[in-house]
Amino acid sequence: MSLTIDELPRLASPSSIAELSELMARAHAENRTVAVFGGGTAFDDHPPASTPGLLIDLTSIAEVADHSSDTIRAGAGTRISALNRFAAQSGREILADLPLDRIDAGATLGGMIATLATGPRCLRRPRMAETVLSVTIVAADGTIARTAHGLHPDLDGHDLRRLVTGSWGTRAIIAEAEISLTQRPETQRFVWIPGTEAAADLLVARRVPDAVNIERPPGSPAATVVLIEGETDEVEAEVGHLVDWVPGATPCGEPEWWGSRARLAATIGVSVAPSFIPTLIDAVDRLETTIGYPLQLRGSATGSFELGVGAPESEPGVATRVVLEHLRSFGLHFIAARLIHAPAPVWDEVDAWGPQPGRQGLHELKALVDPRGILAPGRGIAGV
Repeated sequence: MSLTIDELPRLASPSSIAELSELMARAHAENRTVAVFGGGTAFDDHPPASTPGLLIDLTSIAEVADHSSDTIRAGAGTRISALNRFAAQSGREILADLPLDRIDAGATLGGMIATLATGPRCLRRPRMAETVLSVTIVAADGTIARTAHGLHPDLDGHDLRRLVTGSWGTRAIIAEAEISLTQRPETQRFVWIPGTEAAADLLVARRVPDAVNIERPPGSPAATVVLIEGETDEVEAEVGHLVDWVPGATPCGEPEWWGSRARLAATIGVSVAPSFIPTLIDAVDRLETTIGYPLQLRGSATGSFELGVGAPESEPGVATRVVLEHLRSFGLHFIAARLIHAPAPVWDEVDAWGPQPGRQGLHELKALVDPRGILAPGRGIAGV
């Protein structure tokens, strides 16, 4: 069909960047709100948006346009699992570490970039934003751009990659991207350590592990799991060193929860300084006893965590609000906490975002690139 002649649909699946551009130009002209999705693996990780005037499925823009030993360029709708298969043919893998549960559920390249997805191996690997080499975007008015100046003249000199990475589709639609690859590790080994006392020391060890993750299951003590990867001889030597150096350290297999997000009835994103992690764990222990609902804490020893709140269906908002308010009582300099996943009604019952320094700047940028507010309204950080 010709979008120029026919009525604009409610659901569209463009097969090219040009068709996506035409869809957006029509939506902009008709002042329709727009939401895009790929695998849909993070669709419920922000406040639920009102039904958009146009829902765009990007999974048909999935051509792998270029593949070398160091980079891969593909359409935004390409599944990460497919990119992994392409890269594996030359013994490579995506440089940024990504959440395994989302990959298994069909997450796409554009979705991972737009949501700034991060996996557990973040100590020795750069974040997604640092591995995106170039992007092609479609702006709110349908303009196709590859530079920030193309998105808006006032943004000349800015980095387009930084503007759209982590923007949740609220500033522009990522249509294509080129990302960095790296050599796949020869060997991976895991070490389980009781408690969390050793975690801080591991961050400054002579050989920093590839991951130092903390898991506190509901009703159980916290433990530390370390990942070492690389050449087999080096990995085996480092595992032996950890077992000799850290009391209670034991080699183990890959934990069942590795690379998965903490998901109970509601999930809160928590950021703390590494030195404050023991205080956070104590607070979670006390909260679980006080509110009587299971709490699950999972994250990196760098201080980035997800806290699952196992509240009953009858009152998820109450438990979530209590947990958020208690964590925020420590002050923003110690703990930053925001809601990232919950049943739809909970978002209206709690202060989901809390203090958000720089919110005004986010609003100003949104007004610049999407003055009509048609792109994913309310889905960005701080609801911008």
